[in-house]
Amino acid sequence: MTDGPVDQVFAQVCQAVPGVIIKRLAVTRASDDDNVYFLGVGTVLDRVQFDTGQGGQPPFLVETDSCRVVTSDVAEAVAAVSAGLGSGDVGSGDDLP
Repeated sequence: MTDGPVDQVFAQVCQAVPGVIIKRLAVTRASDDDNVYFLGVGTVLDRVQFDTGQGGQPPFLVETDSCRVVTSDVAEAVAAVSAGLGSGDVGSGDDLP
């Protein structure tokens, strides 16, 4: 993806959470920030929003409906994303409209 630390985060999340889907924000202008990713499982594609610095560098911002974590640590970012995807902190997807 970026050859930055974000690739380490996503590789570890893919190992920890089977079926994870990662989509990068599509921007319309080159000056727009495209360091935003949406992660989900199954049909729920926006359980976790993940922002990075330029080129996939820290700091990382992990956001769910009930949690916000800012970190420069890959392991902490992986834990926050994995929790948002699989711990039930944003629901199972069945209870979302």
